[in-house]
Amino acid sequence: MGSVRDKSKSPAGSDEPPERMGNVRLVGIGLAAVALGWFALANLGSVSIRFWISERRAPLILVIVIAGLLGALIAMLAQRYKSRRG
Repeated sequence: MGSVRDKSKSPAGSDEPPERMGNVRLVGIGLAAVALGWFALANLGSVSIRFWISERRAPLILVIVIAGLLGALIAMLAQRYKSRRG
């Protein structure tokens, strides 16, 4: 007869052992870090940012990161607003 596996340690709906799931997550994080580094190195150029009154120059990667953070903040605030309204 086969042995009964304790599924209480595995993520919900997964038949993989917890050690393997941790390794998969670690590889995914590593790949994301490499992709982010590659993206940063590919976008080292400087761009012009026009405000209503003035104009500034900044590295493109900085502009992209700030835009992403602002987008994440807006999404978080929208989710909070939606959850409070019921």
